[in-house]
Amino acid sequence: MQNGGSLMKKSPSWLLSLFLLLAGTSSEAAPDPFAEMVRSSDPLPAGEQLKRFRLPPGFEIQLVASEPEIGKPMNIAFDSRGRLWLTQSREYPFAAPENQPGRDKVLILDRFAENGRAWRITTFADGLNIPIGLYPYKNGALVFSIPNIYFLQDTDGDGRADRRELFLGRFGWELDTHGMTGAFRRGYDGWLYADHGFRNDSTLTASDGSRVQLNSGNTYRVRMDGSRVEAFTR
Repeated sequence: MQNGGSLMKKSPSWLLSLFLLLAGTSSEAAPDPFAEMVRSSDPLPAGEQLKRFRLPPGFEIQLVASEPEIGKPMNIAFDSRGRLWLTQSREYPFAAPENQPGRDKVLILDRFAENGRAWRITTFADGLNIPIGLYPYKNGALVFSIPNIYFLQDTDGDGRADRRELFLGRFGWELDTHGMTGAFRRGYDGWLYADHGFRNDSTLTASDGSRVQLNSGNTYRVRMDGSRVEAFTR
């Protein structure tokens, strides 16, 4: 009984020592390389990064454009003339106030060399606000810019948009700029299909008065003249 009582009296100190030992072992664990969410390695020049891609047999990769000609590209789409359209954003993910012009752009890349490099890059439209939706159409493009989709047109053929018409809106963006609208695709029925992203609430009204309300992940379709909008999936 005496030995047992002595052991019980010493147990708290023994447990405390074990706890301190385990705590010290835990604190000495190797640092997590992903703890900061951004890799600490320095960025490489585009030409150097090109050499580091690992491609399957038979594939080739070409450098079309890089900084400072373009910056933070978000969407690309080819038009019927083989030109590459590109949206880029300095604002993303923090939108410019709606009463101020954004710093984002739509660019057109063309005159490609044999090595893939674009010899000409034209600013088609600027003053945009996180343009994550893009579809080249007729003499311009359908482009999302907070909070609407606009039909941007080049009416005089100089390669720059000189007319901006409201096509469809209004899209919510206040809760999450990752969840607006994009992935514009033409359907076999001739309508434009697009997605509606996470969290935001949007009420879309077409020119014929048709209206859909969307929340979080949905898809919808709209006629190419903006005359009617319909929910496609919810």
